Amino acid sequence: MGKLIMILILALAIGMSVPKTRARIENEVKPLVDHFKIKITNGRLKAMADELAVRVNRGEGYPASWSGWLEMDFSGDPMDLWGHQYYMRNSPDGFTVGSDGPDGIQGTADDLKIRRDLTRH
Repeated sequence: MGKLIMILILALAIGMSVPKTRARIENEVKPLVDHFKIKITNGRLKAMADELAVRVNRGEGYPASWSGWLEMDFSGDPMDLWGHQYYMRNSPDGFTVGSDGPDGIQGTADDLKIRRDLTRH
């Protein structure tokens, strides 16, 4: 089994060194890679929403600086796996945190987002 894996890795490395083959491999692998990035990003968004909901429900309000909160207070990476900063949109009854997804354009079908309604005391 170990030899087979080594052969596959070697074949992949050789294929990646040829530009035409590299492009084909990248095109074939991209959907699989994006699938895993989406799963990881959804987990990060859930954690982000949980942390933000605790903060807001404690009466601390929304962060004055979203990018500052992401960098200093959020216990995860402030950038999604496609290299774009996560976003937050708030309203009087809740908020949405999200990622622009694989295409990097907000408002398209591949966006990832989580909405949280705030509890009222």
